[in-house]
Amino acid sequence: MNRANNSRLMAIASLFILALLSGCNHTEDSDPNIDPVEAQVAQAVKDAQVLGDLRLYATTGRRATLPGISQDDSEHAKTLCGVQYMAGTGDAISTTEQREKRKQLIHFMTSYNQVIFEACKKKL
Repeated sequence: MNRANNSRLMAIASLFILALLSGCNHTEDSDPNIDPVEAQVAQAVKDAQVLGDLRLYATTGRRATLPGISQDDSEHAKTLCGVQYMAGTGDAISTTEQREKRKQLIHFMTSYNQVIFEACKKKL
């Protein structure tokens, strides 16, 4: 992977994490029926498609997993789409705050991976 792709990946990952950490700010214009995480997923998928980067997110723990992808489909998904690792998803958790942040990231990754995997399969 070249340096430009690494920089672009880090920028996208940072934006995702920043969006997840920003919380659920409610404004008069926001639709209470729309899940904020799903809105973030939709934007992330759109950004990934524009960049042509349909890699799936994997956790960074001792045993990397692809949230939202069944164990049976995991190897096929890795081969078909590729993998990128999401910072902050390791299995070393020492505080309640870290646990909550990881839960939010896993929720995001699950939804994102399901949509991206379907997009990868359609590219065949």
